[in-house]
Amino acid sequence: MPKTTLFVCTHRRNSADYPSCGVRGSETLLQQLKLATKNCNFNVEPNICFGHCEEGAVVKITPNGKFYHHVTELDIPTLIADANFLSTTALSPNTAPSVVDCDCPDSD
Repeated sequence: MPKTTLFVCTHRRNSADYPSCGVRGSETLLQQLKLATKNCNFNVEPNICFGHCEEGAVVKITPNGKFYHHVTELDIPTLIADANFLSTTALSPNTAPSVVDCDCPDSD
């Protein structure tokens, strides 16, 4: 069974017309999640982009998890609870989605 992982988009684009997760606080969110989950049975990792830039900050739980949009530090307890649930549930690796970086436009 693949290990449960919280992927936090940390893509940073300094464009007022097309903001990204990094400028919406995801880098701080990533550090807060790592601190809050250091004794948990799942990983917290950065990810470059999910292609949901207009809905950032974005977090994806894999395998078989979902996307979380407009995430703030207030959502950390929910993310931890969902990741804990997934890490203790028997999941089929055949149905686990893969995390693939998208090719987001860089408008710096």
